[in-house]
Amino acid sequence: MVLSAKMRAELGMTVAVWYPESMAPQVQLGLLRRTLEDVELFVRPANVCLVVDGCPQALGPARQAADEVASRCGEAPLVHVEEENRGQGGAVARGLELLLEERDLAYFCTRDSDGDHDIYDLPQLFRRQVEVEAAGGGERVFCTGVRADLHRPMGYARGELEEVLNEVTVQALTATGIVPKLACCRVYGHYPDFQSGYKLHGRWSAQETVSSLREADAAEPGEKVLRWGVQFIPTVEMLRQGAVPAVVYRLTYDQQPQSSFEGYDDLPRAYGCQLAWLFRRLHLEPGRAWAMLDAALAAVMLCTTPGGRETLLSLREYVARHAFGTQAPPAPPRGAMF
Repeated sequence: MVLSAKMRAELGMTVAVWYPESMAPQVQLGLLRRTLEDVELFVRPANVCLVVDGCPQALGPARQAADEVASRCGEAPLVHVEEENRGQGGAVARGLELLLEERDLAYFCTRDSDGDHDIYDLPQLFRRQVEVEAAGGGERVFCTGVRADLHRPMGYARGELEEVLNEVTVQALTATGIVPKLACCRVYGHYPDFQSGYKLHGRWSAQETVSSLREADAAEPGEKVLRWGVQFIPTVEMLRQGAVPAVVYRLTYDQQPQSSFEGYDDLPRAYGCQLAWLFRRLHLEPGRAWAMLDAALAAVMLCTTPGGRETLLSLREYVARHAFGTQAPPAPPRGAMF
């Protein structure tokens, strides 16, 4: 079967929709138009689910964008409205649930609503997913559209901390006896860009994404994991079960038009909550956790920027309190480490 035909027959897509109140409706509509432009070439519009996540100001633009797809294709995407804003994780989980329950599909794509995930990268994601499955990965495969550089789209500080998060994820799993299967995602030597939201799933990984987010939220409701764990928690849980991550390099904005859902004005909290959850989830002994975290922090150049060292020290304190209920141990001296 021709690739595009296979995609249209077997692939569903969910898009989590949220915009700040300050964003004008026409700007929201423009981002949704870009997100849905040419979507019908690879996904039947009826198998596209727009989940409006407790965001009344986005409902009108979402319905208009869906109507515009219907006018050119004869089919409209589903617009599903969540009355309560629970975060991007909740929206992604709900969209996947609807597609898993109501559609006879084999593959599922997740995309953001800011137009950053180019539709023409989707065939490469799909092809890579199918290739790795056929090469021995079986059903436990998920493919991520990764960014060649993390700093340009997100800014220097976030790019540095994303690299820390990806490195510590791999090392923490390895320290507990789970060696992630990274042969299909380390072609250029980097730790995988697990935090990218452009992903391609089979049924197994789509179901695991939903169940891992729901279970983590139920286990620690006060942590609000659906606001920050949409990529992180499913990745950790799938890797724990021996999943094979694969990657395809994708296009990205030079700068993101918005940081959707959970804001990143407080970087120590935004990344500290994920690292703390990781250490709690893996029951990692504090001494081992600090050894790998401090080694990862030592490699970043954020400490050379104004306020960078203070950000790293605040991150350590957040992790100490939320993972171990203690103060952080003394930081390695700057010059020797960070």
